[in-house]
Amino acid sequence: MHKTILATVSIAALGVSTAMAADLSAMPTKAPIFVAPSWTGAYVGLNAGYGWGKSDGASIPSDLHPLLNANVPSLSPKGFIGGGQVGYNWQTGPWVLGAELDFSGMNVKADKRVSPFFIGKGSATYSTQYDWLLTARARAGITFAQNWLLYVTGGLAVTQVKDAISGGEVFFPNELTVWSGSKTLVGGTVGGGLEYAFAPNWSMKAEYLYAKFEDSAPPMTYSSPLPSPGFGSRDGYGTIAKFSHDLNIVRVGVNYKFGG
Repeated sequence: MHKTILATVSIAALGVSTAMAADLSAMPTKAPIFVAPSWTGAYVGLNAGYGWGKSDGASIPSDLHPLLNANVPSLSPKGFIGGGQVGYNWQTGPWVLGAELDFSGMNVKADKRVSPFFIGKGSATYSTQYDWLLTARARAGITFAQNWLLYVTGGLAVTQVKDAISGGEVFFPNELTVWSGSKTLVGGTVGGGLEYAFAPNWSMKAEYLYAKFEDSAPPMTYSSPLPSPGFGSRDGYGTIAKFSHDLNIVRVGVNYKFGG
């Protein structure tokens, strides 16, 4: 009797073990984690982000300078930036060197109204707007945890900026006088970023750049009515203020690397 019970229990235990083994073998196995084979190669990508900066105004000595209000404003342009990039990386051990060229459209702008514009009279609106940005940069970084690249970057920066001053009742009542100019400015940029390879040919990145450009001084472009002959010529008031220009940019992007 005892032998019969023992045999029955043994057969049942064997059946349970077999069933559990079958269930475990049928369970899906976890996919292996992708490991970036190499960062070496050419790539293209897209990016989008946010830009902000500071444009400090400063008056320029002229015939009008003694009459100008000393409160030349400091502008804080900000807005969207987005575009694309191309580049190439070389990897040796954990170190990665590269070069990248990118071009972005921008809607980074600001304006501020000042009153009085001249001592005791008139008002004016100062404005600045960035239209696009091009950078050509070197990159140097180190890989860690196999798929991550931490890098610093720096190089040339070029932007298109429009500065303007629109003043009312500068010379006569009901008058509008405008100083404006659109100019391509050259400067430099430095920054850094973090990039992650999430598929054999794909990576995503987060990046910060600081860019500093040369100053600009918009000329007088319009005055109605024109200043009287006794008050000086229109050309005599070609520039009355200049703007400094710098930008901060944070953006995210995705890259596709050619080859294996």
